[in-house]
Amino acid sequence: MKHPIQQLTRLFLGVGCSLILMSLLGACNLFGGTGGTPTPTPTPTSKPSVASSTAPAGNLVSYRGDGYVISYPRGWKVDTSKPGFVTFSDPQGIAYLSVHVQPNPNGIISAQDQVSVGLQLFRSQVTHYQPVSVAPTATVAGESWNQGAATGDLRVEGQPNPVTVKIVVLAANHPANSPQTQGFTIAYATAQEIFDLADEGEFQPMLHSFAFTS
Repeated sequence: MKHPIQQLTRLFLGVGCSLILMSLLGACNLFGGTGGTPTPTPTPTSKPSVASSTAPAGNLVSYRGDGYVISYPRGWKVDTSKPGFVTFSDPQGIAYLSVHVQPNPNGIISAQDQVSVGLQLFRSQVTHYQPVSVAPTATVAGESWNQGAATGDLRVEGQPNPVTVKIVVLAANHPANSPQTQGFTIAYATAQEIFDLADEGEFQPMLHSFAFTS
C-alpha cells in the first residue's frame, strides 16, 4: 500500500494542477496573463505594489465554494477552470491566493502531509528554494490549520531576472475523522519584496473571511 503522502501527490498530479502551484507558477504568469503561454510584460521601473494597503469589508466580494465561503478584494480575478481549485488574483497578476478542496474520508491524509506536499511541489518549480520559519499552525475559521512557508526564484517569461517568490501553504481536514471529511488547502504567494504589504492588505483579510459551510 502506498504511503498517504505518495497517494496525495499522485492525486494532485492526476488533476493536472498540483495544489495551486501549477496554477500559480505554471499556467499563470506571476506578473500577468494566464494559460499555457505567459504574456510578457515589461520590467517594472519601480517596486510593484498591490492594489491597496488595506482591504475594508466594503471592498470585499463574497465567493461560495465547495464547503466554504471566502471574500476577496473587489476587482480581483477568479479562476475556476481547474476542478477542485479556485484561484484569486489581483488585477496586475502579482498576488495570488488559491483554495483547493478534495475528499479525504476520515482524514487519512494528515494536514501536515498536505502542507509538505505543497512545499515539495513549490520546490520543484523554483530554484534557490529556502524554507521560511513560520508558526507550525494558524487559526482559520476558528480551527487550527497546519502551515509552512518557503521562498524560491522563479523564471518569468519577459523578465530578465528571476523573481523571488514567497509562498505560504495552509491545510486542514474538516470535519475531522468523518466519512465526509474534506481536505482544505489554502496557498498564497507573491513576490517576496512586497509579500508583507500583500499579506497585511490582501491575504489576511481573505483568511479572516474564510468560513466553513458544512
